[in-house]
Amino acid sequence: MKRLVGSFFVISAICLRLWTANAGEALAAGSADNNPAVLKADQTLQSALKKGNEKAIGDLLDEQFTWTNETGQTRPRAQFLRDSRTPSQNSDIEYTDMEARDYGQLAIVRGLGAHRGQADIFFVRIWVKRPAGWRLFAQQSTGVLPKGALSQQLPPVGNVGTDAPGCENPCRSVPFTPKTADQQEVVKAYQAVETAVTERDAATWAYHVAEEFKGIGRRYTGKLDTKEERVAQIKQTGSGPVILPKMVSLQVFNFGDAAIMIADHQASGEQPFHVIRAWVKRDGRWQLFHRQETTIEHPPDAASR
Repeated sequence: MKRLVGSFFVISAICLRLWTANAGEALAAGSADNNPAVLKADQTLQSALKKGNEKAIGDLLDEQFTWTNETGQTRPRAQFLRDSRTPSQNSDIEYTDMEARDYGQLAIVRGLGAHRGQADIFFVRIWVKRPAGWRLFAQQSTGVLPKGALSQQLPPVGNVGTDAPGCENPCRSVPFTPKTADQQEVVKAYQAVETAVTERDAATWAYHVAEEFKGIGRRYTGKLDTKEERVAQIKQTGSGPVILPKMVSLQVFNFGDAAIMIADHQASGEQPFHVIRAWVKRDGRWQLFHRQETTIEHPPDAASR
């Protein structure tokens, strides 16, 4: 199993290198709230990946950098750098719908990667501002399901999680102990969002979600969740309780008035999934502006932990 996962990750690393070939052109064609310094760093990284320049790539990765590919496999900085040495084999990737947004000490670049005109990957790159400049902190990819597949959002009644009704985890407890007041505030905002879902309280959910919110579910068919659409879903009347998947791991990172949550969740009878959530402190409260899920297709077994 380790050899299979490792090989798959190397293949995905090759794909990442290929995606970078024309990303700069896609951003230049039209993006939102662009920060020239972030775009320069992003395009420099893309060029280094295309050339397999390990040193140049390393200069742009944060020490805490992690990469999660479309199969949910997460690798730290050192492993990513080793994988980046693999030469590319083709260049049939095109970028569409790319945008960049600046949140002070944090910025995101996100968009679609397409093979032969068929979009099959949605990715987000999260950059953070360090004393030495912008560094890539995290990247996550989610595969795009073919047309006719199940929608990314589950029915309003929710899916059956591993917890009993009442949402102890994640609504009241999470596997993380905040070390700062800002971390605690972000966790509280997250729990307010999840509690609002279980109670079908659309107003409270909307209060903690930014207007520019975009959601990418693990059953992603190519249609992004928006704040307006999610509010309408929450308002729908269901016949049973909303039971959320249990959160099994969590990390929280603050960067000024922005923050990142990286977590794994486990729903009963389903594969676990990896989630990255990005937050901005605006109007005196933390608001969610990006949520992206990726199914972990090859969870580590007990022998490999």
